[in-house]
Amino acid sequence: MLMGEKKGEKVNVNPELGEVQVISLGDCPICGGKGTLKAIQHIHEIPYFGKVMESTIYCEKCGYRNADVMILEDRPPKLYTVRVENEKDLFTRVVRSKSGTIELEEIGVKIEPGPAAEGFITNVEGVLERVRETLLMAREFRKQEGDEEAVKKADEILEYIEEVKEGKKPLTVKIADPLGNSALIGEKVKSRLLTEEEIKKLSLGPYKIVEPEGTEDSKESGEERQG
Repeated sequence: MLMGEKKGEKVNVNPELGEVQVISLGDCPICGGKGTLKAIQHIHEIPYFGKVMESTIYCEKCGYRNADVMILEDRPPKLYTVRVENEKDLFTRVVRSKSGTIELEEIGVKIEPGPAAEGFITNVEGVLERVRETLLMAREFRKQEGDEEAVKKADEILEYIEEVKEGKKPLTVKIADPLGNSALIGEKVKSRLLTEEEIKKLSLGPYKIVEPEGTEDSKESGEERQG
């Protein structure tokens, strides 16, 4: 049970829930609320996987919210794949950070991270529900525009999703993360290291890789010494 909040300090919680920290971040960049921007960081263990941290930034005034997930153990960039063939496979755990790309092969859906990407922990069924809700909104827009072809395509994907949920159709789910902060977790999950070429092609979402200052100078010095 939460006992109180202090800036940048841990909050006492039920040990079974893991470690929670509430941090005051100051003013909200969206609405300008004074001292209304907070961050909640929740560290907990995922069985057979390891520790993760779920963090949520939110504004108490306007309701602005942004979430992310980070794996707290050193994991290399990997591609995770699972073949969903029955209802049990739908419970395969999905850990997606802001830099994770999800692909649903048979229906041609790819969820790539952008500047406003959010991280989440769910399962395959939860991912399918997110896709279904997005498709329903897109379908309505296309219907209003009179795009019958797009509406038909959306209906086909929606029907396929329902059949996957009922165990009637297979679905290959993939997740890749150049920063190693995303994963699929389950008995049928297969994984392999990403190649350098694959890493270069993946989006980092809101993140950027910054070379340490002096790296180029060090390289040049090293080359001169070798000569």
